[in-house]
Amino acid sequence: MLALGIDGCYVLNEIVLLMLLMGVGVSAQLVFKHVLGLGVFFDRMVRVLVDVVYRVLIPLAFLKTYLERGLDSGDTWIAFSFIVFTFVSAVSLSLIARGRPREYYGALFLASTFPNAVFLGFPVSMALFGSIHVASIYGLVTLVLNVLLPDLMAVSGFSLRRILLMPALLGFIAGLGGHYAAPSWFVNWITSALWWAPQALSYTATAVLGARLPLRMDVLRRNRRFLGVVALYRFLISPAVTALVLLVSRVDVGLSIQAVTVSLMPPAVMNTLIAERHGWMPELVASTTFLLTLAVVLCLPLFSALLH
Repeated sequence: MLALGIDGCYVLNEIVLLMLLMGVGVSAQLVFKHVLGLGVFFDRMVRVLVDVVYRVLIPLAFLKTYLERGLDSGDTWIAFSFIVFTFVSAVSLSLIARGRPREYYGALFLASTFPNAVFLGFPVSMALFGSIHVASIYGLVTLVLNVLLPDLMAVSGFSLRRILLMPALLGFIAGLGGHYAAPSWFVNWITSALWWAPQALSYTATAVLGARLPLRMDVLRRNRRFLGVVALYRFLISPAVTALVLLVSRVDVGLSIQAVTVSLMPPAVMNTLIAERHGWMPELVASTTFLLTLAVVLCLPLFSALLH
């Protein structure tokens, strides 16, 4: 009972810290852009931090995670659960968006399908479960499909080289290779040297998320149905499909809970960048992302209490 209490206090402290770090990111955005008028400088600085997260911290955290434990059958089912949800989402949303412009369907598909498995899923998993293993599997599949599918939908093709050179995928492959092929002393040495990587990823990603959140809300006033559909898919259909697939495949309950948690994260911030690239109503995607992210962050203490 005492252990549970200590555990609960630790998790609550971590959740509060995540909320504070996100608040720091949002506050910095407001100060630099709207008070100091240094929006261009701030955006450049944030892009550098995003590169640090994507190109350094994510691959190092993946390397440490998969060096330590490799893969098991549950990981395959976790990845498969997101693929199933993506298919369900693509088909059902095409019916919901029937008669609407192609841009509307693209925006709806992006916001409803791809969760913030990295910039929010990793920190939340680290805070609630002390591990990013499940979040990393989910996040890896999410990143690959988030790059691949919109390009195919826009009939712009895709670059296999771009997929294969994704830093997250390289960290994943290197970790697996080391786990199964490297001597144990080498594995222990590397994982000990990288003890800080998951925590650094968690904290840095949270602050960067706050700094990147697009603070635009006006477009939602005339698109409330869009917001409702995205919320339905992110917070109900996505976790339901994930839970069903993992229940049928008899994945460990603890891993399933972690996967369901990551599956109900709000839309990824990267969706806005992809929407801008393809002309898929980026302001609507951005506003939806901000509002649903705010809702999830405010509900984290309650969610933590329910789990513990």
